[in-house]
This record gives sequence, structure tokens and C-alpha cells, in this order.
Amino acid sequence: YLQTYGEWNRAAWLAKVRLNPAESSDVLKRWAEHLCSPQVNQKSKAILVLLSLGCFHKVGEMLHSMRYFDRAALFIEACLKYGSSLTTASPHKFIGAAFVDYAKMLRSIGLKQGAVLWASRAGEAGKELLDELPSEEEVDNSLGNIE
Repeated sequence: YLQTYGEWNRAAWLAKVRLNPAESSDVLKRWAEHLCSPQVNQKSKAILVLLSLGCFHKVGEMLHSMRYFDRAALFIEACLKYGSSLTTASPHKFIGAAFVDYAKMLRSIGLKQGAVLWASRAGEAGKELLDELPSEEEVDNSLGNIE
């Protein structure tokens, strides 16, 4: 009822206080969707709501879609490291895309060694980029020539 009349903050508060966890989660997910709508466009706030709900895959997707490639890759890496689930139909494709885009960003600012590292972490998705990049050994050798 509150959501229908645009009282999203009150609806979220009431859901957290009065509803069971499943119903509360549904209300908060709808709030996150509302925050992402073009009329509201508060995706950063929606990310915080989704984080509080443990929707880590959606957070990673949103960071990636917002072109925050560094944050998306590092967030996904932390999820993988600490065992948080990134449930999706094809997690390897999603993870690979985020890692490749971060590697491309690193390459574009001249950080070739970092680009090689993240492209190699991307698995199959990073192979094409790895072929374009010098190997880690070549990067190390070129760094030695600078000194």
C-alpha cells in the first residue's frame, strides 16, 4: 500500500520491522527496482539495498552495467574469495565479462601487467585479449629495461 503511493522509505522500514524475512526481502527488492528506474535513477542506493539482502550477483551486474569495471571485478573477486554465491544461469560468462572489461580498462591506462593478470583470470573470455597483450614475462622484462 505504501509503495503504491510512493512512500518507499516508510514501506522499507515497515517491512523490516513487521514482515517475515521473505516478505521483507520482496518489499526491499521492489524498492531496489524502483531506485533503478529512470525516473529515480539512484542506482548507488539500490546497490546498498541489494547488498543488505545478499543479492551479490545483482550487485556485480549493476556495477558492471554502470561501467564501474574496477569495482565490479574487485567485488566479484571478493565474493569468490570469501565464498559468497554469485548465482546465475552462466556465472563463468558473467565473471569473465567483468574481468575482461577491467583488463581492457587497465590496458587503456597503460597498466599492461594488471591487464594480463585480469585477462588471465577471465578464463575463456580473456583468451582473445591475452593474445593481444604481451605475456607477463615480456612485461617484467620491459619494466627491467626502464630502470
